[in-house]
Amino acid sequence: MNILITGGMSALAQKLARVFSAEDKVIFGDNVAIPDLLIAGGRYVVIPSGSSASFNHELLKVGISNESDLIIPLRKDEIIQLAACKDLFAEYGIQLAVPSHRLLEIVEFIVNPGKDLNTTVLLKGKIAGQGEPIESLENESGVCVVSDGGEELFFCCLA
Repeated sequence: MNILITGGMSALAQKLARVFSAEDKVIFGDNVAIPDLLIAGGRYVVIPSGSSASFNHELLKVGISNESDLIIPLRKDEIIQLAACKDLFAEYGIQLAVPSHRLLEIVEFIVNPGKDLNTTVLLKGKIAGQGEPIESLENESGVCVVSDGGEELFFCCLA
């Protein structure tokens, strides 16, 4: 699977990349300064700010050109924008790891989760690398923290 993680210069992006298997190709995108050496290595790409009016279309172009199967946005403004256009990305075979509009309206995000929290990726109700979907979250996706007991889940993002 080809995966694009935004906020790529953050520790959270690097941590989430380790959730996936060695066979998966992870590319990091960010709108902050990325050293030319990293871009030349092919694992980093420059993307627009999530507050940009053209963010969705520019990210779609990046996703298509990198043959992305999955895009995991980490910044809250990116998540909100992308939640509105899941269908557009799906037309190109790209899954977005973002919660539904319904969930976005009612959940609080843990912003800038600390390294001590167990962050992972929820894809269509399943924790990445695990089997059964979480009941009541079957159609939800996003970056989250699972409680120690495993019974609670909290969505998180970068500021």
